[in-house]
Formats: sequence, structure tokens, C-alpha cells
Amino acid sequence: MARATIAILGGAGNTGRRLARLLARTGDYDLRLMGRTKASVDDAAARIAAETGATLVGVRADSSDRAGLLTALSGADLVVSATSSAGNAPVVASAALTLGIDYFDTHLSSSSKWQALRAIEPDILRHGLQFVSDGGFHPGLPAAMIRRLASTVDLTHAPVYASFNVDWSRLSFGAGAAEDFVCELREMDPSAFVEGRWVRSWRNARDFDFGSPVGRQGTIAMGIEELRNLPDRFPHLKETGFYIGGFGPIIDYAVLPAAMLAALLPPLRPLAAAGFFAALKRWTRREEWTVLVCDGRGVREGTPTTVRLRVSHDDPYELTAIAAAACVREMVGAERRPGLLPQGLYVDPEIFFRHLEAMGAGVNENARPA
Repeated sequence: MARATIAILGGAGNTGRRLARLLARTGDYDLRLMGRTKASVDDAAARIAAETGATLVGVRADSSDRAGLLTALSGADLVVSATSSAGNAPVVASAALTLGIDYFDTHLSSSSKWQALRAIEPDILRHGLQFVSDGGFHPGLPAAMIRRLASTVDLTHAPVYASFNVDWSRLSFGAGAAEDFVCELREMDPSAFVEGRWVRSWRNARDFDFGSPVGRQGTIAMGIEELRNLPDRFPHLKETGFYIGGFGPIIDYAVLPAAMLAALLPPLRPLAAAGFFAALKRWTRREEWTVLVCDGRGVREGTPTTVRLRVSHDDPYELTAIAAAACVREMVGAERRPGLLPQGLYVDPEIFFRHLEAMGAGVNENARPA
């Protein structure tokens, strides 16, 4: 069987190079690291090849240049969009469809992205392609966590809480990345499924005790595509949602609102984004962590049951890459499942969480009578 060729856009970036390293360690793929700066992707490819012995090459490609992508992606089996430019996802998806190759992205869940992907869904199905979006851990993990627990418990309540912190001072970002990030935050949808119906409100906020190293933290609902149809899949479900922790009081209540207001005016967006990232580097904690907890309740064999699934890792970007790599490995190595799905609904939970653990994520599950 021929080795799969996987092209990673943003291959020298914070997520892309970690994803490439994880895939390279298996030795089963030919990897193309793609980015706007040839020297950066060449350097990343050489470093990972030296570490792993895998076959990697650097290719110059811009995710906004459809014609260039058609050339750069020729001969690939799968393209991964791991850039900071979520707005270019439809361009990458269109090129993948034209070439007849599978598609995966690690972008945040946004209505504009999903609208563009759904517009080409009939053609995706007609060509038997796998298009998987919303990859990584937020989005990407919550629905997979709920589905895993729902395999043994008839869940009535399944909120997923997440907290992460990055040492922003050690990270570098490409041109426009900060502006894209602030614009994505401005479009955040505070929806949750409460008492049997979807409610969109900034009052969808809760405190949750994450345990060490986070402790108790305030969280806010963040609507993500993968949760939308879970109440239809699991008819006992009365409550679910994804609740994400903040950056800290100074950022949450002062810097972020000011940056989001400024971002409403296009001339001020670069300044607002630069100020926001400067504040992150100055006023956030230096410790790093990622913790997601599905705090479930339901019934198992007639007995009321509480069940909890916790996924953790010291490095948020590494966990994003681990979750993405686990999904990509299924897309390439398992039975094909053509169509358009978010990662959280595409993956097989049993296979997926086994891969997460094998690549270094902490996965802990427990259940007890209520």
C-alpha cells in the first residue's frame, strides 16, 4: 500500500510543526510542510527529519492563493489547514475539492467557515471525500468526550469545561495572526443547551473546580458546531455545552472588551490586536496547562450515575496537535467515512482516545452511583 502524502499548511507554525513531528514519529507518511516563507518550512522540515528519520519537504504556499495551492497540493492525499488565517479555510477546501483530496482544519468553529463548507458538501459526498473541520482540542474534543461517556451511560447532563494557559511571551506569530485571533473572539457564540433547549446568552457562565493546577475558575459558554446535534443523537440529554475559562481578570474585563470594540473599526484592528497580544504577554501567568472535563450525569442499567472524563496536557499547543494527529491518523489509516463533519463527530471515540494516550495526553475516566 502506498504511503499517504499529507500536506500541512502552517507547517512551521505553533500547531503545524508539532502536528508534523507527531505524524513523522510514526514513519508512515510523506509530509509536506507548507508556508508563505520557504526558509521557515525548509528549516522545520529539516529539524523534524533529523529527529525522526521521516521524509519531509518544505514547500512555499499561501493559503489565500488558490492557484498556487492547486500546484503545491498536486499529488497529496490530504491537506491540513493549520494556519492562523481561518478566513482562508474556504480557499483551501475549494482547492482540495478540485484536486479530489481529503481536507482537515484546526481552525476555531465559526458560522462563516461552516457556511462555506456546507455550500460544497454535495460535491464532497459526490466525490467520496472526507472533509473534517474544527480539529484540535477546542473545538475537537468536547463532542468526542461526550460520545465516549454516552457509550456506557444514558446521559442527561454532559457539560464540558475547559481551562488552558499559554506562556504567551515565548510564542511568535505570523503577520495578521493577532488580528485574526481578536476577530474570531469577537464572533464568539455564548450558546449552551439548557433545560432541553439552546440558549444564546452571555449569562451562560459557570464556576468549575478543575483541580490541580487550575483550581476553581470562572467559565463562559462557547458555542461549537460539534455539539449542535448531540441532543438529537442522545434523546435523554437535557443539558450540554462547552464552557471555556478566561485569560485572567485584567484581560477578561478590561483589555479584551477594549480590543473587541476597537476591532469593529477596520483601521484600528491591527493596533487593537497588537495591544491585546502585548497585554497577554505581560499580564497572564507563565505556567502552562490544558484541562478539559466532561462532568456527566445519567443512568446506567437503571442506576443514577455520575461519570467524569478528564483530558489534560502541560502544553496547549501540543494537545491541539495530538488531537489533530489522532484524527488525521484515522482519516488516513481507518475505513473511509466520506462526508463533511467536525472532528468531534468524525472520530471513533475508542480509537481516538487510545491514540491520545499513546501520544502523551492524560486521559482519566471514572464513574460511580449518584
